[in-house]
Amino acid sequence: MNFKFLKTFLAGSVFALGSIGLTACGDDSSSASDEGDSSSSAEELVLSSVSEESPLAEGAAITANVAEDGHNGFYMTLQGILTINNEDSPVAEPEGYEGDDRVYYAIDSLSFDVGRKEGNSIIKVGNLPVPLKQGTSFGKESVNLIATVDEIPLNRDEIGCGDFVLYTTVYMSGDEEDTKQFAYTARVESPFTLQCKVIESSSSGEEVCTEMELVKDVVISNKLGSDVPAINFATGTSENPDVTMSIEDQMPSFTASAGVKIIEEGSQESGVIPEGKVCLESFTEAYNGERNPMDLENMAWYLVKTASGTYPVMIVKFMAQDDTRGDLTISYFKKK
Repeated sequence: MNFKFLKTFLAGSVFALGSIGLTACGDDSSSASDEGDSSSSAEELVLSSVSEESPLAEGAAITANVAEDGHNGFYMTLQGILTINNEDSPVAEPEGYEGDDRVYYAIDSLSFDVGRKEGNSIIKVGNLPVPLKQGTSFGKESVNLIATVDEIPLNRDEIGCGDFVLYTTVYMSGDEEDTKQFAYTARVESPFTLQCKVIESSSSGEEVCTEMELVKDVVISNKLGSDVPAINFATGTSENPDVTMSIEDQMPSFTASAGVKIIEEGSQESGVIPEGKVCLESFTEAYNGERNPMDLENMAWYLVKTASGTYPVMIVKFMAQDDTRGDLTISYFKKK
């Protein structure tokens, strides 16, 4: 096929993302309208029209993973596959098309609009242009979002907190030059929530402290007969893991799951676990930052950022069984 597709920095999803709980800086008495445009001056969101029919296949499941970025906002990653049903599509041969061959459609591009719910109104927050991952493009019958769309930034100063709707528009067209006039669009409304974090004693000038508790000496193993060498830090189990361990030449590493970041910690002393009241804010990112997979050094600290929160992790010890198997002992902090 001779697809004439658009390489663009727009991305999105076309199916429900579900409600997602997050934390955003702000006083606990602040409302969504306090953190963004006030309802008295804000503009209601107006979206462009979409096609009555669409060749986009129904039934695909798209999930969104949202986490704090450690600076002043959040980031969203998408999982799922968008597919055009060219076999059964009701618009595969548009009315008025006089070509000899069947018309096949492809996804040209995607775009995001975000609105905040205020009563019965949807207030315009803005567009979310997102760069594509290097080496990827549209113009295909099927698009794997996790391989195509890079992280979607959500700036907390611009968005605020509250209940939102993500509107995703999918643009499609035929594979022949003279069928470009037969273009179709589809859109789905996807709700999500950004919750406001309570700042402790902000009026008295005290510093914010997200108090943490220690989970000590957790063993992750890939020895024969052991459980999956992975961990979900919120639950302490291997189900729906945040990171998975692998070993090569007796050197362990963590590979992050979709939407998870592993970042070297830059403030804590190696091998020393803080005692007493421990605040998440006392842990900082190292200059050399994020890597995936992340090679793990004995006694070193790392920050694992997930949709459920940020977890400071220390490598306690690693015991190799052979070049590719062994036990990794970690201790980590999670929110109380």
